[in-house]
Amino acid sequence: MAYFNHAFQKTLIATDINGDTVGGFYTVDGDSTILIPAGTVAVVASVTTGTFAANTVIDTSAAFGATTIQQLPMIYLAQGSINTKDKLGPLAGGYKESVKTKGINPKYVSKFFKVDPCCSQNEIQTVCLCTDAIPQCGTSYYLRVDVKGSPALRFLSHNLYRTFSSNNVCCPADPTASTAIDPMQVQTSWAWQIARDPIMSQFIQAVLTWDSGGGTTTFDVAAWYAANPTLMDTDLYAAIQNEPATYPYTSNGLASQEEDYLPGESTGACMYLIGAYVDTQFGTCSFHPQDFYELAPVKIYPSITDQLGDPCVDQIWCTNLDQLGVQGDGYGYKLLRDVILFRRYMQEQYVYDPRLREVMNQDQAYKWIDQTSQYTTYGILHSVPRFNNPTGVFDNDQYLVTIVMPATADCETSSSVATFETWMNAYLAKAGNGVQLEDLSACCVSRG
Repeated sequence: MAYFNHAFQKTLIATDINGDTVGGFYTVDGDSTILIPAGTVAVVASVTTGTFAANTVIDTSAAFGATTIQQLPMIYLAQGSINTKDKLGPLAGGYKESVKTKGINPKYVSKFFKVDPCCSQNEIQTVCLCTDAIPQCGTSYYLRVDVKGSPALRFLSHNLYRTFSSNNVCCPADPTASTAIDPMQVQTSWAWQIARDPIMSQFIQAVLTWDSGGGTTTFDVAAWYAANPTLMDTDLYAAIQNEPATYPYTSNGLASQEEDYLPGESTGACMYLIGAYVDTQFGTCSFHPQDFYELAPVKIYPSITDQLGDPCVDQIWCTNLDQLGVQGDGYGYKLLRDVILFRRYMQEQYVYDPRLREVMNQDQAYKWIDQTSQYTTYGILHSVPRFNNPTGVFDNDQYLVTIVMPATADCETSSSVATFETWMNAYLAKAGNGVQLEDLSACCVSRG
């Protein structure tokens, strides 16, 4: 006997937060489903009891009104249709009818969860002078930068790596004497090479920082190079030295040997390598459900090597992970595709020709779910038993109902639907099966 362990997907749009709605939920108690506005979802009583009337909206912003499960044995969710035309051609009609789920019996609900959007953050690596280290004049320092992950593999079909050399040519009065140089001279050379590299500059951005005495000062090398594409790394070093009353070194450009340069700290001179790759995206006019959208951040791995490319034994420069790269979550890229899939289940076949999509009234989903916006989603996983099965085997169909609603702010939960959480938790508690809201948000995991 085959076992189907997946659930039928149903995606409801509750992104309209205007009018008689609370966070995208239509809450006018007693209204019929035909009155549910487009882009909102309502909880509807499935059967008539002494407390509720069948096929009428329940106000989920108020306290749960039933004291026993018999007063509300089953509900279903109804979404106001997003279609603007009720009839397409002489035969096909009913497109403005609200979209309804199967009946949800709280005793057969196995999971109730929410997923809040997660902010993306760049991967940031720092390259700083190690504690008590002093860079020397005439010594070459080599910085190897590896960029890994899906963005690099899609762009080049292999991981990206480059080695940048700072030669530090100088003419001391005594060529045989050990002569210290400003560590920023080395870092400006590395940063300048990164900014002018036609490929590496598309993936990482070099930012120079130092302690000005009154706080940390930053210098955007990419912006400087864009404004001065013909200047050299020595010009970049001179530009930083000319920053008024901010450069912490002596007038001869030599760093004080008493200064501590700790990786990841603001004191001293450091170079920040920031993952900054942005993939090409298509708009709604040319949208195709099979379009790629990125699911992984840029990963940066800097290392100090010798002239042969081997790791240095004596570390003069220290690297440190300052911020872990995290891919954003909850964007409309996936949710829009889920809506298209669900509408296909309802026999609303998606067409790829944008002109035909307009004629068939199939471009409405783009108005309610924006690919680049972030959304909070709620999920209800429940079963619908088949009591009359010809095989004599008790069977269940699993359904996962996903409700899409806007977050109140970027990467934050939609606090305006907290009343729905409270109502649904109270309803499930009456069923006595121990199911309550679970938070499955990706941001609940530490980013490091």
